[in-house]
Amino acid sequence: MSSILSPIFCLLALGLLLLVVMALLSPFEALGWWAGWTKRDLTPPAPLPPLEVIQTDIDYYLVYLTAIGGISAETISKREKAFLAELEKAIPGKVEIISDVFPFSVTNNPLNGERSLSWLWQRIHNSRLGGRASVLATLIFIRNLFQVGVSSDPRYGPIYNVGVARELTRSLLRHGYPPDSGIPIAILGWSGGGQIAVGVAPYLHEALQAPIYVISIGGVISDDPGLNGVEKLIHLQGSKDGFPRIGEILFPGRWAMVRHSAWNRAWRSGRIQVIDPGPMKHTGTGDYFDRHTLLANGQTYVERTAEVIAAALQGQDPPPLLLDSG
Repeated sequence: MSSILSPIFCLLALGLLLLVVMALLSPFEALGWWAGWTKRDLTPPAPLPPLEVIQTDIDYYLVYLTAIGGISAETISKREKAFLAELEKAIPGKVEIISDVFPFSVTNNPLNGERSLSWLWQRIHNSRLGGRASVLATLIFIRNLFQVGVSSDPRYGPIYNVGVARELTRSLLRHGYPPDSGIPIAILGWSGGGQIAVGVAPYLHEALQAPIYVISIGGVISDDPGLNGVEKLIHLQGSKDGFPRIGEILFPGRWAMVRHSAWNRAWRSGRIQVIDPGPMKHTGTGDYFDRHTLLANGQTYVERTAEVIAAALQGQDPPPLLLDSG
């Protein structure tokens, strides 16, 4: 019996050691960028033309931040792309949806980009696409989860969030956003992307002098000071999604007794709106982006999610939810 247990304990010890090493190294990408050690482009964005030349008929700019399972902004899933298309149809007026920023890198460097282990991340991703799930696939989730932790950390978070906000600013300018125009910017983050969306909000507001709205889909959010720079946080939490409650437990600033935290001040001021869109799970079949599971009125889950977000952005309550037909 001991001959069987010994290798198991060794594997568990190695796994724990790997987790500790990954946790200790997680802030180094942001710190290295801040110190100027990175090889990524550090030049400022190209000079803008005079403000009066920049004209647009866009009513909303919406930036999408993927969840912790992603390896790059270019490889978001078909389900996410279908959701963004559904959201574009649901939001009235003309909306520019942007999804070219990888939120789990301070320099928008994808895991399969300019990295020494890019080959490993790409192979793991390819195995997932081929339906070959493995223990190694969890490394992507763990690595990105630790970056969410860096974003919420009061020591490293400001550095990390400034870097991501800088990349978002570049992306918005590339897509024609006119600074000082007052056109609303919505940052939509799924899961771990919700925390980063809150963290970058005040820096993006400062850079573009724009009203910033944050939309969280099942986000695990801390009491981040970034809430002070948000016009409104719209937080979707399905009745079958327990993951967002992790934030309520782990971050003391989310506790009701800590009255002067950024979260509780925003809550009392009415700038946080929590919406139950329906019986959605966090991920997989029956989640917010499910294109096949139907509600009693014939809506798919993804259609309901888009409908709720579009209504909230207009300051309206979502249409009443009928019970799930399943």
